[in-house]
Amino acid sequence: MDTTDRELLRLLSLDARRSAAELARELNVSRVTVQNRIDRLKANGTIRRFTVELGVSRENVLVEALVLLKLAPGDSRKTITQLKRIPELQSLGSINGTFDLVLELRTSSHQRLDTVLRDIRRMPMVAETNSSIRLNHFY
Repeated sequence: MDTTDRELLRLLSLDARRSAAELARELNVSRVTVQNRIDRLKANGTIRRFTVELGVSRENVLVEALVLLKLAPGDSRKTITQLKRIPELQSLGSINGTFDLVLELRTSSHQRLDTVLRDIRRMPMVAETNSSIRLNHFY
């Protein structure tokens, strides 16, 4: 990955809907170059998906939560595969300390969050959870 790729990723992270032509003008490269780079970044897994970030309004208020998971001893690959299938999952990572995994969830309501958390707690390897609802974004 070179500086053009990094700048392209930065621009896409600000607005993934920008056209290849617009990105090309900003990067001072051809539209074909931009499209080829996007295709390559998607193929090698650097870009996993394009998404929509909703603004705050009554119609689309989302509940975001950070969930810490402690797993029972054993092979966690099956549990991680199950977690990746949760549509509300925004990110999943391993952590050090008392807990093993951290999840970021985004749901449509508190009720849906409760259902998702209940489903997670029912997974055989999940020994303990600790959840916090995000109240505000500062950055």
